[in-house]
Amino acid sequence: MKNKNKIVFFGSDENSAKLLTELIQADYNIELIITKTSKKTGRVKKQNPVRKIAEQSNIKIIEKDKLSDLESIEILKNTQANLAILLSYGTMIPQDILDSFPLGIINIHPSLLPKYRGPSPVQTTLLNGDKEAGVSIMLLAKEMDAGPIIAQKKITISPEDDHKTLNNKLFSLGNKLLINNLDKYINNEIQTHPQDNNQATYAQMIEKKDGLIDWNNSAKNINNKIKAFYNWPGAYTYFNNKLLKIVEAKFLEKNTEHQTAEVFLEDDKIAIQTKNGLLCPLIVQIEGKQKIDINSFINGYKDFIGTILE
Repeated sequence: MKNKNKIVFFGSDENSAKLLTELIQADYNIELIITKTSKKTGRVKKQNPVRKIAEQSNIKIIEKDKLSDLESIEILKNTQANLAILLSYGTMIPQDILDSFPLGIINIHPSLLPKYRGPSPVQTTLLNGDKEAGVSIMLLAKEMDAGPIIAQKKITISPEDDHKTLNNKLFSLGNKLLINNLDKYINNEIQTHPQDNNQATYAQMIEKKDGLIDWNNSAKNINNKIKAFYNWPGAYTYFNNKLLKIVEAKFLEKNTEHQTAEVFLEDDKIAIQTKNGLLCPLIVQIEGKQKIDINSFINGYKDFIGTILE
């Protein structure tokens, strides 16, 4: 083993599965894996990716949707692990469990803390049109995302980045940053530093209604929303009483005599007049149909040009 310290790993999604794989490949001593219960899709029980890796690597795994029960606390204490790593588990960690690990519980957070604490840092980064993003390797604390920082790194956001691409970049960077600093932390060669709570900002929980496009906003801000909500809930409007997602778009900082929310042709391109600037949809998805490019959409819905979107 690269390091004989026993580690408990918490995680359930693709991002946590990738990190678990890298930890195993780096020869860390993963004593136990805690993951969410595998969900049923119709009649089929869909196995989460973390369980698959655990079984392939012959590591003990336990499914727990909540960690507040006494059984969970006893299980973790009995491992005698002095460190845990948690990523994308999706539930609050009770203080009793936080106190179970002498070296704490390490987490990857996709923002430059204390900026954008909370559940939607990547979406909020894109919504605000930030030029830079980053990751923080931190220790969990009772207050959400407020624990001391082990390491941080920032990157420049590409103009083409949406939630999917930026999220992948940040968690890939976070995995490397954690593994590069893990031995140093275990061996007390890194000095953690507290966050400045006075500088903290918060990324709120995203709801489906947040995806509704307000055409009285600027084209630039609407395009930021399209990028931020690429995975979910999508940025959407209504056409012919059906929900229409705009999956990908570009914007032009120019105005016309057209009404706000009116669809028209601008230099042979489909454009929508916003309060300030033009939004040019490239890929759309109408309710009940697959994503298609805007020209194919127009072939099926010729009345789209000239409409005033709801």
